[in-house]
Amino acid sequence: MKVQTVSSRWTFLLKLAFPLLWLIVMGGITVLVLISPLDSIKEPFSPMAAKSLVGSFFFLILALFYFLFGSAKWVGMTDTHLYVSNFFKNFKYTYESIASFEETNMLLFTKVTLHFHQPGKFGKSVSFIRSHYWKYFLEKYPQVLELIKAGQLPS
Repeated sequence: MKVQTVSSRWTFLLKLAFPLLWLIVMGGITVLVLISPLDSIKEPFSPMAAKSLVGSFFFLILALFYFLFGSAKWVGMTDTHLYVSNFFKNFKYTYESIASFEETNMLLFTKVTLHFHQPGKFGKSVSFIRSHYWKYFLEKYPQVLELIKAGQLPS
């Protein structure tokens, strides 16, 4: 069976492309501001305050990318296996290895976290940004949802 991608197509852009572009473009601007004397800058900022603001803004947005999207993975599913990739390494899991899953609404997107019984190559859990294919796949293959739910511990 063909692998159905259930993670968002934005994953690559949000995890790698946008942060790399930010690092290159805004990093260059930040370095330029930090090494220039800024003698002609007047009120309300002093040269040191302007440099601090630009540097803080650069690192704040970089940290935001890291904490929001740094752990996001690409996830694909077939009727028998789950495929997970961080765009450098790819691994295949069985549905029996999933202990539980949770969905978290994060305003503009929904994050799905899959928890495993035993730590895998990406750790004890894997997170991804859900696409509309996630629910579509689980509706099309209810046996997959049953396999995932069978692995869940009773609460």
